[in-house]
Amino acid sequence: MPGPTIFLYENQTITIIVQNNLINEPVTIHWHGIDQLGWPAMDGVAFVTQCPILPGQSFNYTFQPRFSGTYWYHSHVGNQRNMGLFGAFIVRKIEEDVPFEYQHIIQLQEWNHLYGAITLLKADISGADSSKSMSILINGKGEFGDNMAPLENYTVDINKENLFRLINVGSASTFLFSVPGIFLIVKETDGYPIRETIVDEIIIYPAERTYDFELELRNVQPGIYNMTVDILKGTKLEKDGKIFGRAFLYVTDLQDTTVKTSKKRRSKKKTVLNCPFDVYPNSPYTKCIPVSHLKSNEASLSLSFDLLSRSQESFTYFLNFGFPKPNGYSSINGRKFIWPTVSALSQPSELDTSCPGCDSETSCECTHALTLKNGSEIIMVLTNVGSGSFISHPIHMHGHTFEVLKMGFPTVTEDGDLIPSNDILCNSTRLNKDSQCNNATWRNSSWMDYRNIPGINLMDQVRKDTIVVPYGGYSVIRIWATNPGIWFMHCHIDRHMVGGMAVMLNESFEEIKQFLPDGLPTCHSFKNYHPMPQNSAFASERSNGADVSSAMIGLSVSSVLFVLLLIILVVIQFQNRQTEDEPREADGHEMSTRTKME
Repeated sequence: MPGPTIFLYENQTITIIVQNNLINEPVTIHWHGIDQLGWPAMDGVAFVTQCPILPGQSFNYTFQPRFSGTYWYHSHVGNQRNMGLFGAFIVRKIEEDVPFEYQHIIQLQEWNHLYGAITLLKADISGADSSKSMSILINGKGEFGDNMAPLENYTVDINKENLFRLINVGSASTFLFSVPGIFLIVKETDGYPIRETIVDEIIIYPAERTYDFELELRNVQPGIYNMTVDILKGTKLEKDGKIFGRAFLYVTDLQDTTVKTSKKRRSKKKTVLNCPFDVYPNSPYTKCIPVSHLKSNEASLSLSFDLLSRSQESFTYFLNFGFPKPNGYSSINGRKFIWPTVSALSQPSELDTSCPGCDSETSCECTHALTLKNGSEIIMVLTNVGSGSFISHPIHMHGHTFEVLKMGFPTVTEDGDLIPSNDILCNSTRLNKDSQCNNATWRNSSWMDYRNIPGINLMDQVRKDTIVVPYGGYSVIRIWATNPGIWFMHCHIDRHMVGGMAVMLNESFEEIKQFLPDGLPTCHSFKNYHPMPQNSAFASERSNGADVSSAMIGLSVSSVLFVLLLIILVVIQFQNRQTEDEPREADGHEMSTRTKME
C-alpha cells in the first residue's frame, strides 16, 4: 500500500487489465480525474458505468487521457479504497518542465489498524464515525504512537527545481500539509495549471488530486526538514492535536555536502490555501486563500473539453448536501441515493430513477438522477445549508472538470463562530435552519442570471473536479453537457457516499451508442416475475414434459373412473339379484341347488 504508480504520456491510449483475485468481493477501478471523453464505459463505477468485476473475472479498461497532470486510481466498491486499493496515475508531458527524476509523489491517508473491511462497512451503514484514526500515513508509511516506524523521506538539491504531487487518498479526513520553514509554490490543482501562488500551508480534502507545488529554496539552508500533516476537525477546521503525520525532507547543496539541522523561518502571518471561509476562525495571524481566488493560466484556459457542440441553452440546478432532519439521511436535496441493480449506462431501460414522496420538506430514497440537455450550459449551485448542515463536503464529479465561478462562505464572528450565508433561500415560509432545503434558490432572484452574481469570475476561473462545499455556504460551478455518458457525482467522504449523498448526471444522448464497446457485460437482479421464454430449448423441453405429464394424468384419471364405474355396475346387479331371490329363501332348498349348479 499504496498500489503501483502508473505512468504514461498525454494522448496515449492505454489498456489496463484488472483481474479480480479476491475471494468474495467484486471490484471496479475508477480513474480519478480522467474525464473519459468518448470512453464513458471506462469510468469504473459499479452499477453506474459497468457491472462489478466478480471474483475470477477481469475487465479491460481502455481509454486515452488527454491532459498531463496528477491523477490517481482507486476502487469504487465498498471500503476497498480505505484498505489500500489506490495508487497514483501520472500523465506526463512529452517535454517536462521539471525533469522526471526531480518529481515526487505524496499520498496522504488516515489509518486505524483495528478497522478491517467489515468493521468499516458496518460503521458506514450504521452512521458511526468510521474516521477515527490512529496514524497518518504518507505513501503508506507512518508512526503509531512512538513506535519509531520507518517514515517516508525525500531528497532535493537546493540548486534544482523539484515538483511535488500532493494527493489526499484518505476516506474521511481533511489534512493540513506544510513544510515548516519553506514556502510552497503551488502551480497546479486537480491537474490543471494555475498562476503561481505562494503559501505556507495547504488544506487538502478527501479526493483532491492535487496541489502540485515546488519548494521555494532560495535563502533556505541545507538540512533536514519535516513535512508535517495534521488532521483538521469540525466546521472550524481545528487541529486534532492527538496524531500527526510526518516525512523527512533532506535539502542538500552539491557544493556543500555538510547536512545541518535546519533553522526554521519565523513569520507572524501565514498563508493557508483552500480555506472553506474568508477568515480563519480564532486565528488572526492566518490569511486564507479559497480555491475560488485561484486563477487559471493561459495554458489551462486554452484546453478543449467538448465532444459535442455547445448550444445556447442554459440551466441552473441547486443541489443541497446534508443530513436533513428528522430522519438525517445522507442525501442531496433530501434524496438518499439507492444504487441501481443494473449497469445504468448499458441498461437504461431497466432503470427506475423516479423519486416518489420527495418534496421541499420531505426526504425519500431513490436512484437520484439529473438529466442534462445535450450541449447545454449547466450552472450548479452546490449548497450546504439548512437543518442538515454541520460539516463541509468535498464533492467530486466524474466525467467532467468544472469551472469554479464563485464560493460563498459563512460569516466569521469576532468570537470565531460561523454564521451561515444568507444568500440562499431554502423555503419562503421557514427559516433556513428549520428547512431541509430540498428546493433552494437565490434569495435575490436576479441572481438566477448568474452573470448578475456579485464577485462571479467568468474570465480566468480555476478548473477542478473536486471542490469543498463549505459549511453554511455554497460553491457555484459550470460545465457543458457535451460528454455523453452517465456520470457519478458524490461526496468523497466514504460514509457520506455510502449513506446516499450522491446523484447520477445523465448525459446519455443518442450519440452514446457509438461510444459503448461491443460485449460490455450486463447484470441485474433475478426476481422471477416473468415466465420462461417459450423459444428457449429448456422451456421447450419443459413444455413437452408438461404435455406428456398432462396426458399421463388424464389417462390415469380415466382409468380410475372406468374401474369405479364397473364396480358400481357389479354392485347394482348383485343387489338386483338379491331382490329377485328373496321369496325362495324360506326353505333354502332351491337356493342351495342353484348355488351348487352355478
